[in-house]
Amino acid sequence: MKTKKAFSILVAAVLAVSSLAGCGTTPASSGTASGSTQTSSTGGTKTLNLAVQSAVMSLDPLIAGDAISMGIISNVDEGLFVVDDKGDIKPGLCKSYEVSKDQLTYTFHLRDGVKWSNGQAVTAQDFVYAWQRNATSTGDLSAFQYQIEMAAIKNYEKVLAGKLSVDQLGVKAVDDKTIQLQLEHPVPFLLNLLAFTPWVPVNEAFLKSQGSKFGVTKDNILYNGPYYISDYQVGGSSITLTKNPNYWDAANVDVDKITYQVISDTQQAVMSYKNKTVDNVELTGDLVSQYSSDSEFSSVAGPYNYYLMFNTKVKGLDNLNFRQAIAYAIDRTTLCNNVLNNGSVPAYNMTMKGLCSNSSGQDFSEASGQYFKYDTTKAKQLWAKAKTETSVRSITITYDQEKDFAANTCAFIKSALEKTLDGLTVNIEATPKKNRLQKESDHNYQICMHAWGPDYADPTAILAMYKSNHPSNYSQWSNKEFDTLYDKANSTDSGNEDARWQDLIQCNNICTEQAVCVPIFQTGFAQLTRSTVSGLSNHMTGIKCFYKFVTIK
Repeated sequence: MKTKKAFSILVAAVLAVSSLAGCGTTPASSGTASGSTQTSSTGGTKTLNLAVQSAVMSLDPLIAGDAISMGIISNVDEGLFVVDDKGDIKPGLCKSYEVSKDQLTYTFHLRDGVKWSNGQAVTAQDFVYAWQRNATSTGDLSAFQYQIEMAAIKNYEKVLAGKLSVDQLGVKAVDDKTIQLQLEHPVPFLLNLLAFTPWVPVNEAFLKSQGSKFGVTKDNILYNGPYYISDYQVGGSSITLTKNPNYWDAANVDVDKITYQVISDTQQAVMSYKNKTVDNVELTGDLVSQYSSDSEFSSVAGPYNYYLMFNTKVKGLDNLNFRQAIAYAIDRTTLCNNVLNNGSVPAYNMTMKGLCSNSSGQDFSEASGQYFKYDTTKAKQLWAKAKTETSVRSITITYDQEKDFAANTCAFIKSALEKTLDGLTVNIEATPKKNRLQKESDHNYQICMHAWGPDYADPTAILAMYKSNHPSNYSQWSNKEFDTLYDKANSTDSGNEDARWQDLIQCNNICTEQAVCVPIFQTGFAQLTRSTVSGLSNHMTGIKCFYKFVTIK
C-alpha cells in the first residue's frame, strides 16, 4: 500500500478476499558464513553493502525500537505481510485471507510447508503466541504494546489492563495454518500494521529455551524469512545477512548477501561509497550540494518529523505561552535551506506530508491547520505574557550526539531563541540516543529534539502518542477534548471515512496548537545509491526496506 492510499485503498482492500498463492520449503539453519565482501558492482556473488549510523539494539521484535534492528528482524523473520519497493502490501506467510462483512473478523491462512530454521513448522500458534506476548509484556518488552490497541483486537483494553487473561484476547489458532482475528471496531490500516516488526511470529518453545538470551545473538533467534543472520557479534561494527535457500519465495530473491557496516561519520561513509565498499549512503546537508549533480544521487521526502518535545510537567514548560513563544521564534525555512540543506522541509503540524490521504486524494497534513510560522512579533508578545506567569529563564535542549545535523540544528535554535526571547538562556546537551530515549521514558528532561516516524499509514501512528496515559506520551500532556475525539475516531466513527477524517484533523490541530511537541521540520532523505542497485526503498511507514524486492544487475 502506498502511504497516500491509507484511507481509500486499505478500506477497499480489507473488504476483498485476497487469494495469494505460494508454496513453502524448509528454511536454512543459522550457521555462520563469512562470504565475500564484494560490492554489487563487481559481479560474482550479489552482495549489497549498506552503511548505517548505529549498531543493532536487539534482535527481539519487542525490544528492537530502532530502524536498523527492526529492518533486520523483519527480513529474517517474516510476518503475514510485507511491503514491496513501490509501497504496496504483498503476501508474506499469509497465503490468503477473508474479512467478514462487518470488517470485525479476519481469517488468515498460512502457506504450506514453511518452517523455522530449527526444522519446526511455522504455525498459527506462533503468531498467536507472539501477539499475546506483546499484550502481556512489561518493562523493556512493552514498547510496542500500543500496537495491540491500534489493531483494536477484541478485549484488548481489559487484557492490557490485566482485567482479563490473555487467552481472552480476540486472536486464536483455529488449526495449525489458520488464524482468526476479531476486532472491537473496523481498522482500515490493519494489513499495513501487520507488516510491521512486532507482528512477526515467535516460536514459544524456542523462546522459553533461550530465556533472557532470546534476541541477544544470531543464535538466540530462529529464522523463517528470505535471509538469516550469518555473521554478527554483539556490539560489533558489522552484521551480515545471507539468502535463505529454503525460503518459500527464494526463487524471486535476487540479492545473495547483505552487509551492514556501522559508520557513524558521514564523511567516512561517503568515502566508503566512493571506494566501492558500500553501495548506499545517506548524505547530510553539507554534502548534498557537492553530490546533487551525481547521476547516483536521489532525494525524497523522509518519514520523520523532528520536534522540540516539552516535558509539560516541568515548571515553566507547563506554560502554554512559554511553549508557543518558542514555537514562533524559530525560522524553519532558513533552518532547512541553510543549515540542513538535505531536502528537509518546514513542518507546521504534527503529521508529516505524504503519510496518508482520503478517498478524494487530500493529504492529511495539508488538510490540517498550519501553526507557528516564523513570527518574531508574536513570539515576543507571548514571551512577555509568559514572563509574568513563570520565573523560568533557562532551558536545556537535549539531542542525539550520533546525528551529524543535530548539533547544528540545536545551535541554530539556541541562537534564534536567545535573540528573540530577551532574557532566555538556552543550553544544548548532547547525549547518546539510548540515553535520550531513557530520559524521555523516565520523564527526566526539559526539552528533547525528538524524531517520530509512523509505523503504519494512518494519522493515529503519530497522534496516538498524545493520548493521555499512552506509553509513548513522554510529554505527559493530557487533554480531554483530544482524548474524546481520538476515541471517537477509533470506535463509533471507525467505519465512516469522512467522520473519522474530521475527528483526526481536530485531534491533530488541538495537540499542535497546544505546542506539546513543537514541529520543526520533516526530514528529506538524500542519498547516493549504486546504479546497479534497484528496489532499495525508503518507506515512510514501518520497515524501510524488505530486501527480497531489491535487485542487482
